[in-house]
Amino acid sequence: MEKGMKRPWVLQNPMRRLVKATGIKQSTLRQYINGNDPVQDVVKSIHKAYVQKTVSKTQKVDDFDKGVVRRTIYDLHKKSQSVTMPKLQEALKKKDIDISISTVSRTVHLLGFRFYKNASSRRFVSEREDIVLMRMTYLRKIHKFRQQGRHIVYLDETWLNTNHVVKGDWLDVPSTSMSVFEPHCKGTHRKVPSGKGTRLIILDVGSSQQGLIPGCGLIFESKTNSSDYHDEMNKEHFTEWFRDTLIPKLPPQSVIVMDNAPYHSHLDPDSRVPNTNSNKSEISAWLEKSNVHYDKKMKKTELLDLVKQKSLNLGI
Repeated sequence: MEKGMKRPWVLQNPMRRLVKATGIKQSTLRQYINGNDPVQDVVKSIHKAYVQKTVSKTQKVDDFDKGVVRRTIYDLHKKSQSVTMPKLQEALKKKDIDISISTVSRTVHLLGFRFYKNASSRRFVSEREDIVLMRMTYLRKIHKFRQQGRHIVYLDETWLNTNHVVKGDWLDVPSTSMSVFEPHCKGTHRKVPSGKGTRLIILDVGSSQQGLIPGCGLIFESKTNSSDYHDEMNKEHFTEWFRDTLIPKLPPQSVIVMDNAPYHSHLDPDSRVPNTNSNKSEISAWLEKSNVHYDKKMKKTELLDLVKQKSLNLGI
């Protein structure tokens, strides 16, 4: 046909020529061509892996970023702006915290914020009153301790993978290289171990005067696959470290600030303050241990009054 026409037939559309020459439908040919294109295979596999990773991965917000979320809400309040999840998400992106709307909403609720309605029936985000009260109580106590010249230290735990490295790196790869399709680049690069490696749990304490206190740090290897590093610590291990390692290195009347992790809130039986459920011998033993003078002829109610006075003096 082309010889008779003395010119190429539909040269500008090779797919139509292929359909005409083979008699196969265009849709069938496209499926075959795309299915046998190695570059398309790579692109599809990368896209599929990315979509699966995006769907299955649960975004986590650490304590530092939670503090940024809280301060961002306060900043919006100061500017008399209503706080909505999209607006908060956009403000967080400007602070290099790129998380989904659902993660923003979950984090806001975990921080103790709730939706309320004002006089005009508009919904707005505000912090629960009990959370505000606890923070104000904490700030007043810290202010008092600083005025007294008390030594204040801060305690916390975190974790680190042994193979933890930055995700990106600069390589001397030619500008024409397509690294996605060329896994064996000849550029020099540092050797990065495969996998995350062993997870290490880190416990340490420090102050504004000393920084990290020498000899107090504790590092141990994780033995479980739990996503929460708090699961690695228990009250026995924490109490042992607290009593035998931390306390001997602090000056008297030091103030220790820590969060309310379950093992932080554990009370040694001997340290519990007697109450109305305690018997007279338990109350007497506590008073003797606390160097409180009492008359053995006193009634239980009188002994509990001495316990109350001593507790107030100790700030318990």
